[in-house]
Amino acid sequence: MALTANREVDHYIDQELRSFQVGAALHIFKGALIGLAADGYARPLTAGDPFVGIAYEEVDNSGGADGAASARVYTLGDFGVTLVGATVADVCRPVFASGDDVLTFAAAGHTFVGIAQDVVANNSVILRIDPGSGAVKTAAHAVEDLSTGSDISARAMHAFSCDAWIVGARVVNQATAASGIDDSNTCVVALATGAGAVASETFDSTTPFPAANTALDFTSVSQAHVGAGSVMTIAVTNGTTANPGPFMVEVDYV
Repeated sequence: MALTANREVDHYIDQELRSFQVGAALHIFKGALIGLAADGYARPLTAGDPFVGIAYEEVDNSGGADGAASARVYTLGDFGVTLVGATVADVCRPVFASGDDVLTFAAAGHTFVGIAQDVVANNSVILRIDPGSGAVKTAAHAVEDLSTGSDISARAMHAFSCDAWIVGARVVNQATAASGIDDSNTCVVALATGAGAVASETFDSTTPFPAANTALDFTSVSQAHVGAGSVMTIAVTNGTTANPGPFMVEVDYV
């Protein structure tokens, strides 16, 4: 319904601090990475939570119910943090968290929290956070139902308009059970850019092709950085009897 009179709306000048209701029986320490549980209440981040920021202050709701206390949280800015294994080569690399105080460059099963804006010393980075940016993107490509033993040599699936870091990839089976894939007749799905191989997965008796309407992550991403203008290609190599059926390939990048 359209307005028929003037109204006042809250205008939040401060773009940096926000307040979140804290879940029951939780203790949040200053400097903790904060996530949201499925019920929407803030908590010390658990891998997989949506990330909302870094705790501005300590909040002890150990004896309280859901929402009995609120925590102020930094939602924007640069922060000096420890990231074991970080070197100057990791500047601009996406950063993930496995808990409220543990950062990693590994994406699988973890929460994206920001970008390594600078590496001031080995194991010490300046983390830039902006949870509202939704930085992880996904490129997807549908592979048709190839006939038994048919291959794709190198087919373009995505062009990167700017520098990016690839943080994950998976195969998603589309409704049809794969057949004829075994140790002698493998199905190999490989991703590459002009800079080299990105990821490859070999499906056989040990690593079965995902069942109908299920997904399987690539074991690793070997060449994570791609430059602006790079094109990612997909190759599928099937053994004589291998028939994976129609499937999707999805690639996550920041």
